[in-house]
Amino acid sequence: MIRIGNLTVFPDRREIFVAGAPVELGSRAMEVLLVLIEANGALVTKEHLIDQVWPTTVVVENNLHVHICGIRKVMGEDRKWLISVPGRGYRLLRPVQLAHAASIFIERTDLRRATP
Repeated sequence: MIRIGNLTVFPDRREIFVAGAPVELGSRAMEVLLVLIEANGALVTKEHLIDQVWPTTVVVENNLHVHICGIRKVMGEDRKWLISVPGRGYRLLRPVQLAHAASIFIERTDLRRATP
């Protein structure tokens, strides 16, 4: 599970939730989002995105732009973290955080036990 603001992404299940509610995102847009997440804040060129998402198909940049717009729509208020770098590509600025709720709970529980 990966959290980006209100967005929770389950890459293995290819599911997205916004504020706990499931949302629809097309398969190509999901692929674009996953490539951006994997980049962990680094710039991802348009060429790299196209190569990763459409490896055997010739597509124009406009197709990529359409899917970026779809991702931003799903992100809602957090869309400001997905920026365009003119002439180069896209960057997911907000640091991607892996959700470790269970481990945090265990650590806090252990701390409570350790203090008298």
